[in-house]
Amino acid sequence: MKRRRSAVIVMSLLPIVMISCAASFPFIAPAALSEATELKELCAQQKLTATELKTADSLYSLGSALAQKKKHEAAYLLLDRAIIHYRIALTKAAILRKEKAIAQQEQALSKTREDVSAYNQVLKELTTMEQQ
Repeated sequence: MKRRRSAVIVMSLLPIVMISCAASFPFIAPAALSEATELKELCAQQKLTATELKTADSLYSLGSALAQKKKHEAAYLLLDRAIIHYRIALTKAAILRKEKAIAQQEQALSKTREDVSAYNQVLKELTTMEQQ
């Protein structure tokens, strides 16, 4: 009895939730288009070549075309996916930059260790010479 009652409540609320989501697509689709456009431009500025960009650009083109035709729900779904792909491309680029910086720091650390080792060797030789 209790399960049936819960199911009835959920089923009666489902159309309300669906209607409220559908009503917001005309407002969120332009925001998604704006965000996708900004991310697309940022990727172009950084001259990224990640494989995700091809997919993102394709989704962006389709989504923006649908947005112009006022097909907000379909446009939003495509643009949201494009945003995700642009973010993945930007994140991969950031990771590569960090990995490159880490490699440079490791090289610098290795050089510093070599210098310290050489200085210690010279110090050891000077100390030995002083004691004689």
